[in-house]
Amino acid sequence: MKKVSLSILAVILAFTCVFGLAACGASPEEKLKEFINSDECQEMVDSMSSSFGSLLTLDVKAENKSLIYECTYTTQYEDDVLDTIKSSLETAFSSMSSTFNNIKDELEKLGIDGAEVVVRVNNADGTTIYEKAY
Repeated sequence: MKKVSLSILAVILAFTCVFGLAACGASPEEKLKEFINSDECQEMVDSMSSSFGSLLTLDVKAENKSLIYECTYTTQYEDDVLDTIKSSLETAFSSMSSTFNNIKDELEKLGIDGAEVVVRVNNADGTTIYEKAY
């Protein structure tokens, strides 16, 4: 259930961030950074983060031409459960690949050639458990 919530969160934020880009008047890469830093986006991130309570934190950021959704669990998961977590995340995000590819296409339409959308999930110590680029 927690993994499904994470997937839903990523889709909601992805759509919101892409639609928000159209209103900015700067270059495409600046638009991406401006929106991510906007009060609107940050309020949404804060709201969604609070809905997960102490389960995980969420950060939305731009790195070069990438829109990155980075979730970090607040509990450190040991190796014996990481395979199960990875499998659940892979299943959840694979079922949403067309959604993230559509977001990538929208970013490219805005003039960000080579744009990508990245979903990254980290363990509490910051090590990446799962990462997928679209």
